Amino acid sequence: MIVFADVTLQSWLAAGIILMPILSAILLFARRKSSAHAGLVGAAASGLSLAIIAYLLITQVQGVYVLWEWAPDLNVILSWRLNQGTLAIAALVAFVGVLVMHFAGAYFGDSHKGRRAIATLSLFQASMLGLILADNLFVLFTFWELTGLCSFFLINTDADKRADTFAAAQQALIVTVGGALPMLLGFIYLASVGSASLTELYALELPVAAQTIAFLLILPGVLTKSAQLPLHFWLPGAMAAPTPISAYLHSATMVKAGLILLIYMFPVVGGTWWWSALLVPIGGFTCIWGSYRALGQDDIKLLMAWSTVSQLGLMALTIGLGTDLAIRAGILYLFAHALFKAGLFISVGGIDHAAHTRLLTELGGLRKKTPALFWFVLILSGSMAGLPPFAGFLSKELVLEKLMMMEPLIHDFAVTAIVLGSIGTVAYTARFFLGTFAGSPRGDGATRAHSPGFGFLLAPAILAALSLAAGIGAQWVDLWFLEPVSRALVGWEIDAPKLALWHGITTPLVLTAGILTAGWFLFRRLAGRGLPAGPKAFSGPVLFERFLTSSQALGGRVSHVLAGLSPSVYFGLLLVFGLVWSVPLTGSLSGFFNNSWSFGGVLVLIIQFLAIAGLILLPGRLARVFLLSVAGFTVALLYRLLHAPDIVLTQLLVEVLTAVFFALAIRFIASQESPSPIGLNWVRLAIALPIGLVGAALVFALNGQPPDPRLPDYYLEAAPTIAKGFNVVNVILGDFRGLDTLVETVVVILAALGVGGLLLGERSGRGSEAKASFMVQQLTRLILPLSFLLALALLLKGHNAPGGGFVSGLSFAVAAILAFAAFGTQAFRARIPVEPERLAVFGAVVLIISALIPMTRGEPMLTHWHGVFSPMGIFTIKWSTTLFFEIGVVLAIAGGLTAAAIKLWEIPNVQSGSGGKTP
Repeated sequence: MIVFADVTLQSWLAAGIILMPILSAILLFARRKSSAHAGLVGAAASGLSLAIIAYLLITQVQGVYVLWEWAPDLNVILSWRLNQGTLAIAALVAFVGVLVMHFAGAYFGDSHKGRRAIATLSLFQASMLGLILADNLFVLFTFWELTGLCSFFLINTDADKRADTFAAAQQALIVTVGGALPMLLGFIYLASVGSASLTELYALELPVAAQTIAFLLILPGVLTKSAQLPLHFWLPGAMAAPTPISAYLHSATMVKAGLILLIYMFPVVGGTWWWSALLVPIGGFTCIWGSYRALGQDDIKLLMAWSTVSQLGLMALTIGLGTDLAIRAGILYLFAHALFKAGLFISVGGIDHAAHTRLLTELGGLRKKTPALFWFVLILSGSMAGLPPFAGFLSKELVLEKLMMMEPLIHDFAVTAIVLGSIGTVAYTARFFLGTFAGSPRGDGATRAHSPGFGFLLAPAILAALSLAAGIGAQWVDLWFLEPVSRALVGWEIDAPKLALWHGITTPLVLTAGILTAGWFLFRRLAGRGLPAGPKAFSGPVLFERFLTSSQALGGRVSHVLAGLSPSVYFGLLLVFGLVWSVPLTGSLSGFFNNSWSFGGVLVLIIQFLAIAGLILLPGRLARVFLLSVAGFTVALLYRLLHAPDIVLTQLLVEVLTAVFFALAIRFIASQESPSPIGLNWVRLAIALPIGLVGAALVFALNGQPPDPRLPDYYLEAAPTIAKGFNVVNVILGDFRGLDTLVETVVVILAALGVGGLLLGERSGRGSEAKASFMVQQLTRLILPLSFLLALALLLKGHNAPGGGFVSGLSFAVAAILAFAAFGTQAFRARIPVEPERLAVFGAVVLIISALIPMTRGEPMLTHWHGVFSPMGIFTIKWSTTLFFEIGVVLAIAGGLTAAAIKLWEIPNVQSGSGGKTP
């Protein structure tokens, strides 16, 4: 049950940050026509989220704000962790979102695909914002998985133009979801040994062993989401997505999720030795391999993708160094990378739009064709290469500064990895920039290139200006951004050197100069040639495809072996294992003889035994349906002996409907039935007897346990005082266990409506005119009004007397089936105002609305209000909002079951041939 907590303005504002893009997505999905303003809608929603974040930052909000306690016993609480750190990361996501949405509007133009893509991009943004702001680990995990699900649809956007989009989307989804499964176990482990709240975990000091277990479980989710070696291959494959989507997913959002989680978890599990032992080598090799592969790409978009892999490795290595300064350096590089990489991806889209190609072998000479884009890309490329005075230079300097303080082994490997990866970064940046803008055009597209237009230039201009401003204003970035953000995310003050463009001639500066020189030399040495990709047989996509193929082949073999077995084999195995484990229960059968049986109880048992024996031995299907109903009706008699009228009513009506549905269903079975040998039926009876004895033994064993009166006493006391009802059974279903009733009703609806889906391939005799005899029709005319009145009475009196919404719904369904069986479905449809399927769906809507309305008043979900209405003091009427919930149950159950019965009734009887009519 969802319980509203005492919420504050801050908790609602935090929810508003996420709701803004959700609302824009709903608006765009609801609009069936294409819209040229979809990008503006998405950008406006992102701007509103950014405005709320700015307000919270300015007011320096800090703390955990609970919106509601969803399942506190399961440690699931929707709460927001708001501080300068989380809000700064959320501001980055929202700010880049504004620019990407605007760019997406220009990129897609007025198209249905663009509207859907921008709507999905908004949902993705909402998921990412929720992930960043969530304080509860399980809420964070929910948003984490939503980003993966949204990315699947986003990568598959161009399915109408490219054949590889689905494979790329599937690859990204399977890899990231596969890594998230052990991460969920890590979250569960942290909740069990500490807390599910990040803030509370920060206040605890977990044992090193617990930190190690949690870190090793969480690490696969980080590696898959942030594309670390050897699980990196999905990221270049995701370039099948349109450029705006790539610009957002691979700059400020999805691939950063793993790194953001690492920063969040550092104060919790950063004390384990495995933190540096795993992250430093994995990040280092990823950095080197990404740079190497980027140098071999002809497609500049793929070049950017591999460069992202390299820089994600650099960030993982930096965070993996495991100190306060390392986290500080990683935070700075995370922001700097988001700025220049989003700008470069969007610039690639502008280049593609201007020259109609992304291949370096066909580009060149665009400086004169697109002068504005040239200057923006120059600044962004300089930041990516680590040139002063750009933001990328500051972050690279801080990383190198940290390396000088590490122990020799980690220092030597990390320096080698970063130097080699950075040399490659300089080389592929020069190859991309000079190969695109310098020299002469090498293809017709570059020759005829034109300026891409304002929609393609706005975002690169803003991001380039920010990259330049951050480098020039290093001391202000340090004072107003890096210090408060680092302090908020780590939880304590960090003693670190101040940011500046010039610290004198230092070791990091010498390393930077050497990296730039070596990178330029490598670029000149390659002379425009790309490096080989390596053996294709060992590439990530090929290995992934082999994994899928081998898994499917293995599953197919196992399925073939198991599916080829007779059902009796499965039944025999279940029987053997079940009876073996049930042997100790046989001693409980003595309760059968010790029990004082009434005459009615003995009679019920005898009838049930005879009915079940006949059910096993007799060959005819209709006879079996009849005997099954007899067994069910005797169960109702047993409930009557136990003085449970509500359950008697439910059992009787369920048995009636079961008999009807069985009778309708067996018409689909061919009339020629080969009877089972008499001996086989006796074997079945012999098997049924020990199973029945085991069931009886279990019942007697449970009956021998001392009863615990606490729960029944609570319900008996609370039903009249809290729920204002004396029918305890119905009060439990509608009040205390209302959520169970809601879910079960929805399941009944889905099952009933699913009958129609299963029968889509059958020939329907819709509007059947099959009618009963005149006498039956006249009796039906007499019975129907009484049936409907009885059902209505069961609904209205169910709160204090036997009845209730479920029983009333079953009664209406029985009456409806009787009506169309007597007069035909066409006449029945003509007399009802709405189709039963729609009635069922409307009932589900009524159920959900009545369950959620109390939350608007800050009360628990499914809270019901009660009162007394006395008009002019003449008479008194007791009222309860439980009635609306019960009405929803009635509509859902009656509509769903009636719809399913009509579907079955209108299918021609196979026993009467292809043209047979319904009976």
